[in-house]
Amino acid sequence: MANRYASSPSFSPFRLLQEGASVNARHKLGWTALMVAAINRNSSVVKLLLTAGADPNLGDEFSSVYETAKEKGLHSLEVLVTREDDFNNRLNNRASFKGCTALHYAVLADDYSTVKLLLDGGANPLQRNEMGHTAVDYAREGEVMKLLKASATKFQEEQRKREIEERRRFPLEQRLREHIIGQESAIATVGAAIRRKENGWYDEEHPLVFLFLGSSGIGKTELAKQTAKYLHKDVKKVRPLLSVAKFIGSPPGYVGHEEGGQLTKKLKQCPNAVVLFDEVDKAHPDVLTIMLQLFDEGRLTDGKGKTIDCKDAIFIMTSNVASDEIAQHALQLRQETVELSRKRIAEKLGTLSPCVHSSPHPLISGCSLPPAKPQPVRLESPTLPRRLRNLGFLNLGLPDVFGLQLP
Repeated sequence: MANRYASSPSFSPFRLLQEGASVNARHKLGWTALMVAAINRNSSVVKLLLTAGADPNLGDEFSSVYETAKEKGLHSLEVLVTREDDFNNRLNNRASFKGCTALHYAVLADDYSTVKLLLDGGANPLQRNEMGHTAVDYAREGEVMKLLKASATKFQEEQRKREIEERRRFPLEQRLREHIIGQESAIATVGAAIRRKENGWYDEEHPLVFLFLGSSGIGKTELAKQTAKYLHKDVKKVRPLLSVAKFIGSPPGYVGHEEGGQLTKKLKQCPNAVVLFDEVDKAHPDVLTIMLQLFDEGRLTDGKGKTIDCKDAIFIMTSNVASDEIAQHALQLRQETVELSRKRIAEKLGTLSPCVHSSPHPLISGCSLPPAKPQPVRLESPTLPRRLRNLGFLNLGLPDVFGLQLP
């Protein structure tokens, strides 16, 4: 459904859809028919495509003429001519349009009716392109901007209600237990802290910070990823092995100053992100100093001197430090639990039969065997005999002792 065919009498989107054309099919250079209709102010075609099931939130895969030519292995002149003929000839050929949706293009065309159709059809007014811009960033002062701002506010409110309802039906702990096994204490701690943050019961001057310790393979990183997924956010993974310059950006006059730092760029794009510092124990002391400022003050100053507020972010650090000591402590706790279980079982055995009390040996000495047809002793737990055998009890070579039928 190219632009150059739109003026042709034989061009009919309805006929193409009836013939089985995919409504979300892409041009070889990356755009969809809905984007073409939006940029060319063709509201009737936009309405038809939305009715047929077109996705208004698909992003354009076309960047700039030269970048696309390089990616596709084509001559830049061929890409330029195709873009102007099949899409639109009024756009800047040097600008990057990657990630732009049909709503972005409708706003660039300043077409109120098309913008309204797209918003009513489910377009996300908060969706950003690759440059980090939403549709409202391209809007001119007037009715289109007012419509976009009102829709953005309404969209945020509806999204918040959906998230609250979903979290009410599926609590964080329940979601985490589906993916993380054997970390009940950690899951409960993380869930309680995040719930307090969501309810406003936390220090507003400092971000929420977690430190996950333990050996490799126990689920530290996965717990961070699943937490971010539950909060509908992407986890921003940062390796603290980076230098301070790459962390917050190079100072003026140094190479890479304009690029900014990896951490500061991500926090600027998403101030309430979930940031994972993996293997934080290997970080340089200068990087740890930056992180201390980040956790203590809730803000970070980049290489350009701009301050980024990150009090709403969640920071998770992982480390293998003291993993051996933690493992030894876990084994010690397990042994103590086994010993405690044995003592409790022995105490219960002491109350099974009067003959046990009259015997110097708690199991067999001093007691006569029951009659020919022994009656089994009813225990509190039906699995107790098997548990006793596993713990070394009742390993006497007798099938029945005191009428206790062993499985």
